[in-house]
Amino acid sequence: MISFFKNKIYVSALFFFVLAVDICVKFSADPLPARFLTKTALLSILLYFFMVNKKEKHVKDKFFYIGFLFFWIGDLVLLLYENPILYIAGMSLFIIGKLFYTIRFSHQKDFEMSSLMPFFVVIFIYIVVIVLFVYDNLKDFFIPIIIYIFASMLLGLFAFLRKDSVNRKSFYLIMIAVIIGAGSDSTAVLQSFYDSELPYHQILVMLFYALFQYLIILGLVEEKEIKHKDLSTKTASF
Repeated sequence: MISFFKNKIYVSALFFFVLAVDICVKFSADPLPARFLTKTALLSILLYFFMVNKKEKHVKDKFFYIGFLFFWIGDLVLLLYENPILYIAGMSLFIIGKLFYTIRFSHQKDFEMSSLMPFFVVIFIYIVVIVLFVYDNLKDFFIPIIIYIFASMLLGLFAFLRKDSVNRKSFYLIMIAVIIGAGSDSTAVLQSFYDSELPYHQILVMLFYALFQYLIILGLVEEKEIKHKDLSTKTASF
């Protein structure tokens, strides 16, 4: 079992097979019971893969585990999204999960605000566009949705700030994950509050969310911290 989960190709094949089954089940007459199983299987595969393959233990890994647990519970709760209370509960669990991921990605590193301006401009435009599309239909959901989007952007900011603190492979895997996660969030919000018949939303939301978690796990498994003395040496060599 352990040798199987040490092979990234085998685990990826298993993960995407279960993901395909989960997406297909969504279109069945009574998807709920089976999807509790497929979603649990998907996250179990990722969690066990992380535990088996994470070589460099990080003092903040506990925040990843807590965040992952909140995502897991939130994912199951959101299967009952037609109930407004459970929809808010699931969204709240996702927000908490994102905040714990944000703490996991945080590093004590100096940075210049000017270097973050392009990031803030893109984020501002993204938030304005999404809110313009859904504003008229948000009603009581306005504040929860704004908080949810803010949590997503905070996660993106701290993932971006990992640059030069970790190896490039880990940095890019997690940045791609964050971008794909934003795609999942956007599709879910637009489908819920703009167009309930949004094309392919049943496929895209789950596909993007699964890829988000998959790439986060890969990024953390590949993570190698760059020590400050290494950075000083590199700077001096120029």
